[in-house]
Amino acid sequence: MIRIKKNKPQISPETKSFRTIRRLNLNRTYTPLKIGAIVGYILLGMLSTSSSLFGIFVGAILHRLVGM
Repeated sequence: MIRIKKNKPQISPETKSFRTIRRLNLNRTYTPLKIGAIVGYILLGMLSTSSSLFGIFVGAILHRLVGM
């Protein structure tokens, strides 16, 4: 059984672990991107639209080349 020492400060849930802070300090190029849910959905929709339009474009070119 683990005994809790008296007068020990509580650990806040907002504190980051030491390894995470050290890793972020060592690797300065890594910056986590924090975006909202709505912006994420907009980006996902834009990616889906662009890939769909690219597929339609390639299909139209192939249709022209085959001559149907």
